[in-house]
Amino acid sequence: HRDIEDTIAFGDAKIDIPMLEYCAYGVAMGSGGPEIRAMADYVCGDVDKDGLAEAFVHLGLIEEY
Repeated sequence: HRDIEDTIAFGDAKIDIPMLEYCAYGVAMGSGGPEIRAMADYVCGDVDKDGLAEAFVHLGLIEEY
């Protein structure tokens, strides 16, 4: 069991907004729509441009890639 404070959500579409709101920290992909980018805690690059890896480094989940 993990606490909600330990959760991170990643999304790129308006349908993902409730998931980002529920989790402690929300990351929107750069290619996502304006609605999700506006409400996210962090906006990373596009998926096809290593956006997830960028976000993982930003969040301290991995070292530089």
